[in-house]
Formats: sequence, C-alpha cells, structure tokens
Amino acid sequence: MKRILFEHVRQYWVIYLTLCCVYVAGGVFGAVGVSALGAEKSSELGIFFNNLLVDQPKNLDTVFLQHLAKDSFIMMVGIWILGMTVIGTPLVYLIVFSRGFILGFTIAFIIHLKKLIGLGLVLFSILFPSFIAIPCLLLGAGLATIFSFLLLQGKNNGEILRKDFLYYSAASLCISIGAVAAGVLQGYFSIVGIRFFGY
Repeated sequence: MKRILFEHVRQYWVIYLTLCCVYVAGGVFGAVGVSALGAEKSSELGIFFNNLLVDQPKNLDTVFLQHLAKDSFIMMVGIWILGMTVIGTPLVYLIVFSRGFILGFTIAFIIHLKKLIGLGLVLFSILFPSFIAIPCLLLGAGLATIFSFLLLQGKNNGEILRKDFLYYSAASLCISIGAVAAGVLQGYFSIVGIRFFGY
C-alpha cells in the first residue's frame, strides 16, 4: 500500500506540489488576515470564540463527533464530484486554498487571543488531528485533479476510463474514511484539550 501511494505521488508530484503550495498560501493569507482585523472585529471574534469555548461539549458527545465526521465526509464527496466535472479543478484548488486559509486564520487568531494557552490549544486540538486531515485533503484533491485531466484529454477508451473511474472512486472512498477519522479525532482532541486547559 505504501509503495503504491509513493509511486502515485512520485508520478504526479507536480500536481501535489502545486496543491501543497496552494494550501500553504491559504494558510499564510489566513495568518496575515488576523493582523488585518480592526480592533472592533477582533473584539467581536474574541467574544464569539469565548462563547464557542463555553458551549463546547466538555465530555465525549457522539452528536458533536458525528457532526464533525459528517462535515469532513461531505467535503470529500464534494471534491470527488468535482473531479468528474472536467471543469471542477479550479474549484478543487479553491477548496484547498480555503481550508488552508481557515487553518492559518484559526491558529493565528487563537494564539493572538489566548497567548501561551492558545498555543497549547492549537497544538493539542488542531495540529495533531491535522497530521491526518491535511494529507487526506491533498490526496483527495490530487486524485480529483488527475481524473479531471484524464477526462479532459479524452484519450482513454470506455474500458480504460471505466477502470480509471473505479480506481478513482475506490481511492477516494479510502481517503474519505481517513478524513472522517480525522474529523472525529479533531472533535475528541478539542474536547480533551478544552478540559485540560481549564475551559
């Protein structure tokens, strides 16, 4: 499995490199966006975030975890569908950029608001689950982009295209399962992290 994944990434390394660059660019823009907030907007977001911490479940809540898992699955299904639309590649890249932006903005804002405790929350509740979530997002987006290019080229006959579609769908399903697991882990770590840091 690892060998297949390595060969796949090596073969399409340009696509995955561009996706990584788009994701990092989104993260940088998100982090810079925090400094661009005015005092009033920053205060409003701070109040919202504090209320969010108060309303966050303090014990394992299956409904909360299911909601995060559902959101992750819907995002991956959306990427899978865009991969079959031929012209969906720009939207796939937009999703990757927006996810990077959200992550960068969230990390920078929490650290800005909570200082050292915020850094602990970020490391424990966000970055740990991201070690699974980010690769799943990039792999899913890469597969969608590759399949879109195959459709755009139109060189494959029906039998080969059918096999490519089955491979694309099966691989996307496996990655979606990983994304769902990352969503559940993020919910679990956020609950534990909030309790650990005294919220």
